[in-house]
Amino acid sequence: MKNSVKTPIYCLLVSLVVLGSWGMANFAWARGGHGEGGGMPLKMLWNLDLSTEQKAAVHKLLPAYRTEKEALREKMHAARETMHAFMTADALDEDGIREASRNMAPIMEDMAVLRARFLFDLKDILSPEQVQKLRERHQGATHRREKNRRFRQEMMDTWLQMPAGDASDVAGSQP
Repeated sequence: MKNSVKTPIYCLLVSLVVLGSWGMANFAWARGGHGEGGGMPLKMLWNLDLSTEQKAAVHKLLPAYRTEKEALREKMHAARETMHAFMTADALDEDGIREASRNMAPIMEDMAVLRARFLFDLKDILSPEQVQKLRERHQGATHRREKNRRFRQEMMDTWLQMPAGDASDVAGSQP
């Protein structure tokens, strides 16, 4: 009887982890991820049914933004590496963490301004209907992010309520 109760719980937990990982991968890709290729602009524009002229205008718009985005991405990567070093150090250095955080803030600010400039310039290319569709997609993405955040919190709460041996049994039962 004991194993018959644990098996569904383990399956549920494994399913939650897989779904959570999949959701985070989609979230990262939608936000531009850490990979190359632009992610967010392509996903934003894919189903807007752009005309040939609109695609040509976007094609002219992208190079300057890509160059600036890549420079900011490299700065952010270095700043995150510094933050990671402080966060995983053997001793807590609150001042170092605060300084690393302050160093990340202007880069994040510049990235936000760059995204806003791109969207502002993009609106000159799109029709009012396409702009509305873009806004609706943004609202849907915001809703999905919040839903995923709540889901991850529920997963954490469930895991914390489990007896200590259950989590290690799940990890030990995987191939």
